[in-house]
Amino acid sequence: MALGLYAMKTNSDALIASTRADHPWSPSLDKSTIPLYDRWAIGFYSPRLSALSSVVSGAELLLPAAVDLADSWNGTASWGAFAVDGILLEETLVLSGALSSYAKSERVHATPLSYDPAVPESERKIPQNASSFFSNHTASAFATAVYSSYTFQARHPDSRMTPWVWGGSLALASTVGSMRVLAGKHFPSDVLAGAAAGALCGYLVPKLHMGVAWNLGIVAPEGTNAVGPALQHSF
Repeated sequence: MALGLYAMKTNSDALIASTRADHPWSPSLDKSTIPLYDRWAIGFYSPRLSALSSVVSGAELLLPAAVDLADSWNGTASWGAFAVDGILLEETLVLSGALSSYAKSERVHATPLSYDPAVPESERKIPQNASSFFSNHTASAFATAVYSSYTFQARHPDSRMTPWVWGGSLALASTVGSMRVLAGKHFPSDVLAGAAAGALCGYLVPKLHMGVAWNLGIVAPEGTNAVGPALQHSF
């Protein structure tokens, strides 16, 4: 599965590189071609928010690490949980990144700042601005949020912290998406599509792996509270 996902990522990266190499930049892109529900986002521009969104998205990776650390410290899981989460979360992010690159290679529309004459021309001509549908930052943020929350709930079915984990992680992911719009990097539709794709990846990847684990008797069936020794080493 990992090899297949990396093959997808390699292929999608090649396609988007080709799209960006043929960036048909124009000093006067016609914003009337953008639907009204997206057009209002033209006019935002903030390199600082753009950088901050990357920081917040990366900080989300600390959530599963913190849970694994706490479980290992309390003796409810082995240190191998770090390896499990590392591999599965990497697969999740590779899948969401590949889907975003495939979408961007279609060049649905340029970034909002590309339509704003107030933005420096040097910024508007950057190849990455050739296509913005859909947001990889948002997809990664929601993939991490859903992965972290779903696996936490699976490992701690009776925990009172579950609603807080879901709410907090999704709030952080939503913050990333909002900052991408306010930074002029993405239209609202880019963010909504990225959120949906990322959330789907964050659910499907661990779900597929846990399905195999249940069939092998590694973890308890979903919806039950049976806990065996092997549960300490996986989900």
